[in-house]
Amino acid sequence: MKARLYEIIGSYIAVELDREGAINLLQKLRQNLGRGSDDVDDAIRMIRNFDTFYEFMRKKFKEYLTPKKNLSDMIKGLVIVDKIKLVKRDDERIVVIVFDRSVSREDVEKALSELGYSIEYAQT
Repeated sequence: MKARLYEIIGSYIAVELDREGAINLLQKLRQNLGRGSDDVDDAIRMIRNFDTFYEFMRKKFKEYLTPKKNLSDMIKGLVIVDKIKLVKRDDERIVVIVFDRSVSREDVEKALSELGYSIEYAQT
């Protein structure tokens, strides 16, 4: 199992992986970091309902979906997910998760390795 990890403009860490892996990664990060509430729940809901939200993205010409975030969580730095992107490649359903700036590359790498993913580092 492979995951692509890269940094995007503004020092945000992003990871690209399969649908189930994305859900598992979010749950593992929540467990490891002890934070993430509405943002993680909403991101998981979007990923589980991939086809519905993919169509929504296409109809609204959106590149990313932004999960609900609790304002007090944002102020306290408890948010994990900044935004997600749903991608279809052939028969594959791929999820790109862009993490909040408070989530470090090391946090993501640790969670991915605990889930058994090999990490491919990519340039954007």
